[in-house]
Amino acid sequence: MRSQLKNYFSVSKKEWNGLVVLVVLILLVLATPYLFKFFRKDNIVDPHALDKAVLLLNLVNKQSAIKQQKIGTGVKIELNSADTSKLKELVGIGSAFARRIVNYRQRLGGFYRKEQLLEVFGLDTAQYAAIQQQVSVDTFGIKKIHINKVSFEGLQRFPYLSYKQMNALIRFREQHGEYTSLADLRAVAIIDKITLQKIKPYISCQ
Repeated sequence: MRSQLKNYFSVSKKEWNGLVVLVVLILLVLATPYLFKFFRKDNIVDPHALDKAVLLLNLVNKQSAIKQQKIGTGVKIELNSADTSKLKELVGIGSAFARRIVNYRQRLGGFYRKEQLLEVFGLDTAQYAAIQQQVSVDTFGIKKIHINKVSFEGLQRFPYLSYKQMNALIRFREQHGEYTSLADLRAVAIIDKITLQKIKPYISCQ
């Protein structure tokens, strides 16, 4: 009986080698998915990065559409008469900058040279360089300050005078009488030459 069992389970060397190869192949097949995951790192898509990329693409497309609507070569926009819709036709000028330009123009009483755009908050030299050939200035409509009639409150929005300079102009007029010419403003000690040069286009003694 024992000899029969031994003969039944006994294998030759050739059969044993084949069995070993078969076991190795089975193990390799079973291990293949794990080895694949280990050596291959899938690219994980960040949903936030994807959203940013989509927004950026939409922004680029929107800017391209806006540029197509900008004014043509050789066409100029007059700064003292243009409304915000017209100003938005300038390259790089959106709603926010258009409103700032109009608000600053109202504080001044009008632009007397286009370089004053550089005084608008946030508008830098690069943006100015891009639009300077697209704008013009008509000084005819500038609203002047009647220096002999204006009150301190009436000067407060004017951007070229400080609080002390406004007060000095009013006090000097009260103490010495009305100004007869712009040259009289030089007598106000606190009004320096630079300030006087800036305010001359906006001051009237009549």
